[in-house]
Amino acid sequence: MMRFVVVQLENLLLLAMGFALGWYLVTTLPRYVTVASCPNWLTAVALATVLLAVGGRFVFDGTFQALGIGLMLSSSGAATLLIYEVIR
Repeated sequence: MMRFVVVQLENLLLLAMGFALGWYLVTTLPRYVTVASCPNWLTAVALATVLLAVGGRFVFDGTFQALGIGLMLSSSGAATLLIYEVIR
């Protein structure tokens, strides 16, 4: 019983870390990284695509599934909101 609780707590911690890491990388890192003359939103979308691929790899590989789910959800959500702001 205790092992089950520990595994669930680890999964919740990895999920929270994935959410925080994905959101942080997509929203703040493109301000500090300049790629040629690309706008910041394009760098953020490219970074979100990379995080989506890494998160998918974690999920389907079977290692760090919760971290992968957090990365995929938060990075795609942040990129969607960013693109919405650019279009609007």
